[in-house]
Amino acid sequence: MIVIGPAVELLFNYLRDVIYDPANASLDIEKLPEDFQDFASGLQFFSECVMETKGVAQALSRGDLNAKMPSRGNEIASPLKSLHASLKHLTWQTQQIAQGDYNQRVAFMGDFSRAFNVMVEQLAEREIALKETINQMQIKSAALEQGNLLLTALMRYVPQQIIVLDRDTRKILLMNDIAMNEAHNNADYMKTLMQSMAGRNAVDNGGEVEITYKRGAHERYFMVKTYLIEWGNLSAEVFAVSDITATKNIIEELEVHAYQDGATQLYNRTFGMLTLDSWLHEKRQFVLIFADLDSLKYINDEFGHNEGDIYIKNAAKHLKTFSPTAVVCRIGGDEFMLLAPKVTYAEASLKMSNIYINFQNDSYLKDKPYSYSISFGIVAVERENKLSASDILSIADEKMYENKRMRKKERQQDVSHGGTAKIIRPNTAES
Repeated sequence: MIVIGPAVELLFNYLRDVIYDPANASLDIEKLPEDFQDFASGLQFFSECVMETKGVAQALSRGDLNAKMPSRGNEIASPLKSLHASLKHLTWQTQQIAQGDYNQRVAFMGDFSRAFNVMVEQLAEREIALKETINQMQIKSAALEQGNLLLTALMRYVPQQIIVLDRDTRKILLMNDIAMNEAHNNADYMKTLMQSMAGRNAVDNGGEVEITYKRGAHERYFMVKTYLIEWGNLSAEVFAVSDITATKNIIEELEVHAYQDGATQLYNRTFGMLTLDSWLHEKRQFVLIFADLDSLKYINDEFGHNEGDIYIKNAAKHLKTFSPTAVVCRIGGDEFMLLAPKVTYAEASLKMSNIYINFQNDSYLKDKPYSYSISFGIVAVERENKLSASDILSIADEKMYENKRMRKKERQQDVSHGGTAKIIRPNTAES
């Protein structure tokens, strides 16, 4: 007579270990009655498929697209295999977009596809508009530099300062009215100009150099073109000086906007990644902090996108208090990256803990039915670092999710012990 109880208990214990302690899950089929052995073999194969599928799912949740895929016989993992293939293709498309290919489109991920495609179209339009604006500024700047060498009778009508020097003695032979007014109004201007041009004797007509003139806290920029001419019996050099301060400021402002997140006024992802690559190349010592807002989707859904936008802006406000030297970037909808030079891991951890507390106590939250929370991961990068920017970001991202899981567990424990503090959202999964 077959004893059913022990066999069922052995199978149940194995299944429990597969779920809660997979590393130690084992099943000795030989210890089971013969009638149970075929079933146990099938259960064992099913459990192996489940654990294999779970391993792939965990890898994908970390963004690891290089993880080993399940075996062919594992039909349970088929959806994950399809997801993996889609993510690999999406990664390739994103890389193509980063290289300037704005023809890429996504058509297999629902709402994400629509948002992604709109983003690509906007990037293409903004790049065209920005290039056109900068090109127009450059055309205008070039136009200001034309017609520098004119007859003396017409020099008073040109917008440039015209200064003619004896190449041997450096004595001023001629100045037009604009140049004389500049020298008269700014006593040290001519001295600055001469010092900047010393040793820069023109070899070919049309040589040019940009100089900066400081007066107090203000800076002005000039483009100086040089020409060689014969001045009677003398060999002379003509400086045609154009004030390019306004044009240069406009171009610099355009460059700032190209690297700025419009909503938060923080740096954007492009600037953040360029800075990270530069610091790694320069072998700097710094910390990278990856931060993510908790439950932004919940606030958007329940209280409106305006509240969600304020949530993001208030997070930016607090993150900027990290340190004056930190580069704070918004790299996604609710994701931020901080790069802080010459800061230790312990110092960064303390600063972020203080920011976390201050963020939770933001004055805007008075009488609000929800609270603010931010999760973060910190990676200390030393001068001898060998990791790539992608590796460092992946580590910081994993640490951020560990931090998020820890805070979620703490909130659940607080509620289970009768806590009455405001919670970010109901008892649902974190966004």
